[in-house]
Amino acid sequence: MRISRAMRFAVLVAGTLAESAFEPVDFNVTNALVDLGVNVDFISKLSGPVEGSSRDACRIACNALEYTFGSDSVDTPRRPSYDSFTNTYWSLQQASVDPYCIFKPSKREQVSVVVLLSRLTQCPFAVKSGGHAAFAGASSIEGGITVALERMNEITLSSDNKIASIGPGNRWQDVYTRLESQDLAVVGGRVAAIGVGGLTLGGGISFFSNQYGWACDNVASYEVVTASGIVVTASLSSSSDLYWALRGGGNNFGIVTRFDLQTIPQGKMWGGGRLLNEAAFPAAIKAFYNLGMNSAQDKDAAQILSFAYAQNTKFASADLQYAKPVANTSIFAEYMAIPAMKDTTQIRSLSNLTMQFDASNPNGLRETYWTATFKLDEAFAAFTKDVFFEEIAAIADAPSLVPAVTLQVITTPQLEKMAQNGGNPLGLDAKDGPLILLNLNMMWSLIDDDTRILETNSKILDRTVAEAEKRGLAVDYIYMNYASQYQSVVPSYGEANQDTLEQIAHHYDPIGVFQKLQPGYFKLGGAPVSSAP
Repeated sequence: MRISRAMRFAVLVAGTLAESAFEPVDFNVTNALVDLGVNVDFISKLSGPVEGSSRDACRIACNALEYTFGSDSVDTPRRPSYDSFTNTYWSLQQASVDPYCIFKPSKREQVSVVVLLSRLTQCPFAVKSGGHAAFAGASSIEGGITVALERMNEITLSSDNKIASIGPGNRWQDVYTRLESQDLAVVGGRVAAIGVGGLTLGGGISFFSNQYGWACDNVASYEVVTASGIVVTASLSSSSDLYWALRGGGNNFGIVTRFDLQTIPQGKMWGGGRLLNEAAFPAAIKAFYNLGMNSAQDKDAAQILSFAYAQNTKFASADLQYAKPVANTSIFAEYMAIPAMKDTTQIRSLSNLTMQFDASNPNGLRETYWTATFKLDEAFAAFTKDVFFEEIAAIADAPSLVPAVTLQVITTPQLEKMAQNGGNPLGLDAKDGPLILLNLNMMWSLIDDDTRILETNSKILDRTVAEAEKRGLAVDYIYMNYASQYQSVVPSYGEANQDTLEQIAHHYDPIGVFQKLQPGYFKLGGAPVSSAP
């Protein structure tokens, strides 16, 4: 099935790649910088020979950025604003990374300049939208340039209100608040502080995915700065190969400077969480399974079921959402029949609901995420819960530890929507569903606990995957936005899709700028860190 999807797309890709090369063989980085108004004579005076150490290269690049765009656009370690910036990262692992400088572009042309300066000096870079990743180097880079997109935060509506043009520096709370006055929304993230860029490029599960699909399947077009600094609009009708690749292909093809998202009509909705005790676990798993199997009966409904451990207590949280302002609709009858220790469900705005989710994702702790995908099966959902509680016993004494295993359903309606607008590269198909998407997520305080906590997560994942294979429930797909640094995301999309993504990347980026000079996060070839703990 995965191969057949890639084959359906192959004709489209072959047609594009057969055209003349996107970047000429004799492409001159210096001339491209001159065309963008950069004083290359100043860079030459700074550098002497370009073939210096990596630190020298980044000194040259950062000084050139400051000379060209002013000190207000560049933060360095000698300034208080530098620490203020690094402290805004969600995880302590990311906050601990020290770039040589932080560049804050406000226009796409400035993004083109930083890409070309990286090529000229060979100073590596990372790109930060919201910075909500769990491991170091995902959107930050030690000793290089962190490109912070926070000033590219425009939110505009087309004249017919059908398209919202969103800058990558926005968080989802910003987007939803802006659109609510028009009774509109977009298919986007569920946590207020998560950035638009990373979530959308990695797939993007939404409260509304059962109706409309994932965020990546609802992008009308992308504005992309390519490796040669050229800005491309990628859509179904223009650079369609790049458009397909960006729908789950991550940061491997360029820097997206604008997302044109299809709007949806949306007013108030119902949602919140129900806290359940251990005695309710079997009923909660049954409700989870039945709702997943019956998701097509009411596409307004969504669910997230988590099991967690805190203060020597096992508990579950059933987070339920309904796209209309209707409380306790019949699709949730099984869940609502389970006695709850606490219930926060109510009619509220979308932005308000994302703030509730934000409260359970605080900044300032060490974090890890791991993920796997399985066929939806009630007994197997119970098995994953049991394995989780068995394994975390060994790390339960870690200070400030909050361990959880979160189960979601990639529903059949979601999978069907992945075929719209030419499909995406994720390698999933409706006939394979519904699926369980497992997310191990843990937060803690001490670096000394890193190794044993990461080892525990690895054990939980190994045990669940092995058992899934025995039961015939294993699915190769790894969801980028929940993956650990030890997981190979793009290869999990299937060999044919991976090959096609590599061809597309080479067409727009023949020297591998976004593979080599932007080394962070999930590259086309495999995991960011090769050996698991």
